[in-house]
Amino acid sequence: MESSWLLGLGAITLVVAAARLELLVRHPLLLLLGVVVGQAVTGFGWQTGVTAADLARGIYFLLLPWLMVQGALHLSRRRLSRLWPWVIVPSSLVFAVTVTVVALILYFSIDHPGFPLLSAVIAGVLLAAADPSWSSLLIPQKRGLLVLLEGEGLWGEMLAVVGLMLLTTAGSLQQLQPLSLSLGFFWLMLASLVLAWCAHWLMRPLLSRAPRLLLPLSYLLFWGAEWGFGLSGVVTTAVAVLLLSPRIDAASRPFIAEGGRMWADVLVLVLGFSLTLSMFTERYWVMGMAIVACLGARVLVLALIALIPSLPLVTDSRRLWWRLPVHGPVTLALVLSLPVSVTAWWTIQSACYGVILFELLIQRPWVARGLLAR
Repeated sequence: MESSWLLGLGAITLVVAAARLELLVRHPLLLLLGVVVGQAVTGFGWQTGVTAADLARGIYFLLLPWLMVQGALHLSRRRLSRLWPWVIVPSSLVFAVTVTVVALILYFSIDHPGFPLLSAVIAGVLLAAADPSWSSLLIPQKRGLLVLLEGEGLWGEMLAVVGLMLLTTAGSLQQLQPLSLSLGFFWLMLASLVLAWCAHWLMRPLLSRAPRLLLPLSYLLFWGAEWGFGLSGVVTTAVAVLLLSPRIDAASRPFIAEGGRMWADVLVLVLGFSLTLSMFTERYWVMGMAIVACLGARVLVLALIALIPSLPLVTDSRRLWWRLPVHGPVTLALVLSLPVSVTAWWTIQSACYGVILFELLIQRPWVARGLLAR
């Protein structure tokens, strides 16, 4: 236990020390530091006291609620209420196409009984969970595009988490009949939304007197939804905070934003720590397939939607829309918190790691250079 606390304290110290660096420098550096520490722990046989299951639960129940609060607060409710059809429809199409394309490509390319179709679908759902938090920092002046991206992120995360709650508890895809899966998905989503609506009314009088209670109340709501009601803490917390956002004073927001940035950086460090050489020697082709599938699905859908004349984006934003990376800290948190009991867990994680690393090290710098050149 002592070594795990020391490891956590060291991770936070590294993140704080690197906080003033630019994003495009900070994340590769933290990734490299995580790799070095991870390889040192493995090479010297040190016992950290942290199992993969402990790490997954810690990320899901401690880091993810904060990230959801930050994301919901950052989204403009006024703009979202005006552009919501252009958020829901494209993001739903991108989500469905990404899940389908990734699942089919991985399933048929791996073609191994140890990688069932259920595992391929779980990989597709994880990679369909968009979170453009890091990309939004590259385009702060493009407000219309920001709303579409951030709205897509919130909606995609909600779809992904509800889907994962159903898929990760199933023994096989054959056990999930289309009708029962659809009804279960609808019920879980609706019940989580109803709980969020009720919770936001209960939280309003408390927050009007003490706005700084937002984070503690959000954590209680997240844990209560998951452990008390068996519903999605992500959906409940995100929607409740989104409904409450106009009532949250400006003084509380910087602390939440800074904490979210720190936890996102910790996740990058954990990503590097959890990387293994065998992922690249044995699963490099799985990573490549996942990258191609994700890019192909996104380009296919958004390129067609960008042709619609009534789309509320200028030409420059339409061209930029599909190029921006969309797998941010929430996606990374979901990947890292995937239960180790899931069949082919390591292969699923390798595929998701490949996409996240591609965006972090190649796609994001490429887009940033293009924006700076203008």
